[in-house]
Amino acid sequence: MKSIFKKTHVLFLAITSFVAFSCNDDDDGGPAVPTSNIVELAIANDNLTQLEAAVIKADLVDTLSGDGPFTVFAPTDTAFQALLDVLGSNYNSIDDFDTDGEIALLRSILLYHVVPSQVLANDLAAGDVSTALTDNSIEIIASGDTFVIGDASDTNANIAATDVLATNGVVHVIDKVLLPQAALDFVATLKDIVGIAQADTNFSVLVDAVIKADLVTTLQSEGPFTVFAPQNDAFVALLDALGPNYNSLDDFDEMAEIDLLRNILLYHVVPAQVKSGDLAAGTVATALTDNSIEVIESGGTFVIGDASMTDASLVATDVEATNGVVHVVSKVLLPQEAVDFAAMQGM
Repeated sequence: MKSIFKKTHVLFLAITSFVAFSCNDDDDGGPAVPTSNIVELAIANDNLTQLEAAVIKADLVDTLSGDGPFTVFAPTDTAFQALLDVLGSNYNSIDDFDTDGEIALLRSILLYHVVPSQVLANDLAAGDVSTALTDNSIEIIASGDTFVIGDASDTNANIAATDVLATNGVVHVIDKVLLPQAALDFVATLKDIVGIAQADTNFSVLVDAVIKADLVTTLQSEGPFTVFAPQNDAFVALLDALGPNYNSLDDFDEMAEIDLLRNILLYHVVPAQVKSGDLAAGTVATALTDNSIEVIESGGTFVIGDASMTDASLVATDVEATNGVVHVVSKVLLPQEAVDFAAMQGM
């Protein structure tokens, strides 16, 4: 599976302070004696705040404060941020796991980091290790003189610190969030705006238009964007209105026509995320410079006005993408230059 994580690193000082806090030497200079359980260690360390938040959100505080013993492979804040970056603009923090399904997924990810026994660094050996997530294992992989941790993805986790002892087990700090197969399947369902259009045959003409206008890279970038997306029948209606010289997008073959097509598409893009609940009557600037659409109240909902005399109805709203949101509209929105062009064709 394609790698989805950036390589992350843990600051040496943060790890050193973590180890120093978690284990205090006896007055006689003997072995360190743990004084905190696994949850308390996470709460006390500034580099594990996302792990703490996730454990609380997933209702695992009591579980990981129990007798154990447990081994926890603890991802740093940097590791959690890398995961959030992959999930896209709808996931800016652990708080964005707010549906029952998302919380259940978060819980399964966390349990995938827990081995229901104590495994110290010296006990690590190459092979599969069962986790507290039923029927899911992680893999200990020899790498030079040390080990890395393999999950269901093809990117392994490096061990940044080992043998942080707790009263109910041991913590090893790692540099990525381990993902079980269910989490990878969830990531695969998340698509950018272009991916959403490509996955629905009702947008095949829109996809062809985006490709022809060389806007694929733009609409796959970070955004966030709001796209008012016309379905195929909306493009067919526009082509019919343009007359016999325009039977398909292939007839946009001159540079001026392709530029016009590009501008029409940019007119459907708002360079910000605007969900249906954020809509309010008024003009909204689009990605086509110096051109705005108008949000118009109509019978308890909204329609979208362009430079023509015909407004577009909202067919569907709030189709979430990793880089914004898509609203489906009933017609192709036309900026003034497109209206002028259509008039020249006898529209």
